Amino acid sequence: MILKEFITTAKNNFNKIVFEDSTGMSLTFGQTLTACILLSKQIRNFQGENIALLFPASVGGALAFVATTFAGKIPVGLNFLAGRKEQDWVLDTCEIDTIFTSRIFIQKAEIPEDPRMIFIEDIKERTSKAEKMITYFSCKFKSTGSFIQKYEKYDDPDKIAVILFTSGSESHPKGVPLTNSNIYTCIQNYKTVFEPVPEEKILGTLPFFHVFGFAVSLWMPLLLGIGVVFHPNPTDYERLGKIVQKYRATILIGTSTLYRGFMKRWKRDQVSSVRLAFAGAEKLHETVRNSFYEKLGITILEGYGVTESTSCITANKPKDYCHGSVGRLLPGISCKIVDTVTYKELPQNREGLILIKGPNVMKGYYKSPELTGKAFHDGYYITGDIGKLVNGFLYITDRLKRFAKIGGEMIPLSPVEDKLSLVLDENSSDERRKCAIINIPHPNKGEQLIAFVTLAGPDKLTIKKRLDEVGVTKLSQPDLYLSIESIPLLPTGKVDYKQLKERAIKHFT
Repeated sequence: MILKEFITTAKNNFNKIVFEDSTGMSLTFGQTLTACILLSKQIRNFQGENIALLFPASVGGALAFVATTFAGKIPVGLNFLAGRKEQDWVLDTCEIDTIFTSRIFIQKAEIPEDPRMIFIEDIKERTSKAEKMITYFSCKFKSTGSFIQKYEKYDDPDKIAVILFTSGSESHPKGVPLTNSNIYTCIQNYKTVFEPVPEEKILGTLPFFHVFGFAVSLWMPLLLGIGVVFHPNPTDYERLGKIVQKYRATILIGTSTLYRGFMKRWKRDQVSSVRLAFAGAEKLHETVRNSFYEKLGITILEGYGVTESTSCITANKPKDYCHGSVGRLLPGISCKIVDTVTYKELPQNREGLILIKGPNVMKGYYKSPELTGKAFHDGYYITGDIGKLVNGFLYITDRLKRFAKIGGEMIPLSPVEDKLSLVLDENSSDERRKCAIINIPHPNKGEQLIAFVTLAGPDKLTIKKRLDEVGVTKLSQPDLYLSIESIPLLPTGKVDYKQLKERAIKHFT
């Protein structure tokens, strides 16, 4: 599984750089293997089976996650941008006794210290130079088989490799335990999409508590023998352009919101090394895709996945894509489109609820048998997304929760949001996202649409006129426009709709 594959890859690429970050730190495969083994000896003594990890996307953070696996413990990705109440809920759910983090990081991020915290800086001081040298040469000259045998008890296919929590963009976060087998399957599937060459280097900006950041930015380089350069802030657009240029990144990973920022701040000569760009987590806006290609000459390919499926379900490939879709199903994954009420399977081209099944799908939510029972139907995981299959390509319409029922009609919010975004962008060069639409209850017509916009005193009549012109029906147009300084985003770049809905309800209360 993943430890066996990493050890084999590290031994075969011992002097090749795998991890780099924007602080200038870099490690070869050999140094990474050595550091993980040394660190794992300390982590093995940490209290508790589940260890909360509080690190940004960085070389140190990557080592902490991998070393925790080598120690036989279960890393729990802790969202450092979440509220204290949400963090406490995660810590309580996983019965956390130890929070592994960096003193420098929590000071910069202004995160208060917790008595359960153990700092990576202190652990480094406990390891002597002699022990470091002995371990390094052991990693270099000891046989691959002996290393694999030593750690095989932690590498069982069914052993939990990580516990991640859903983003909570619309509901309370749920714990998703992913196994070694889930992670391994995911990476083998992505291998068929990326078709990586030895010189490949990923731009790793997504946090490790996010499934794509954990699987693709962290474990995929270790297993496939490629490189990654980390930077902790995915919205640090201008600096990221310089990082891509300096480190010659070849693969970009982001959301539509992030690519919008990249496109506004980057120059074509900065991205001459880039050969692939993938988008996920939210619908890729057509205007973003077109503008990104026009300015930078790079085609963004869209994919689709959820935390519960270790991110991978479908992907467009460089030589097999259809714009507007999220691509074809990845190997070993089956999909059904069913009626949202009866769960009866629908024919091709019919829109319905997306169900998926495969070796990449979790077995159930952590310590939540009731939620697990509701999440599956006849062995298939219920994604909560609405879409259709056309000629083998999957098209996503919206989240089931992102529909509003107004006057008896079901109104999808994302298409309205896309059109409103297009209208607001017409007279602006600002790279920031300018709107987000949510639905809240209405006493007479069921629900109403509220648009949050980054305009001071928005002219509702002018906006409505333009929405009429771009084809948004009167019933689908927002009832009210609320000004907001900036649209709140989750660490992945997705809109925090949960926060916006709470603000809207509070406004009316």
